[in-house]
Amino acid sequence: MPHSAYRLRASLLGLIGSLGLTTCALAAEGRSIEGRIRKFECGDNCYLTITGKSRKEHTGLCTARACEPWNREVSMPARYKGRRVLVTVGQGTQLDGSGTVMGRMMAFTAIKFLN
Repeated sequence: MPHSAYRLRASLLGLIGSLGLTTCALAAEGRSIEGRIRKFECGDNCYLTITGKSRKEHTGLCTARACEPWNREVSMPARYKGRRVLVTVGQGTQLDGSGTVMGRMMAFTAIKFLN
């Protein structure tokens, strides 16, 4: 898939996120997880994986403001890998390559860098 298609999807995700459509009022929303960034990868959507204190991996849509440039570039700068973070958890909307809603899943709606 062309790089420009990934950028378009990332832009759509950012637009939807800025409109507040990626979050919903669920009990889990607003919950925080502390951990270290393990990886960032994009397909039809961009995902961040962090490893929590108990070494459990948590993967969510990367919808936080800090993710916006990573989503546009379809890449996270290497300097962020391993960084300690506190992420706020919400619910996000997964889109396919044409922008059709495919489902909902956990999303990281805010990222606070701890080191």
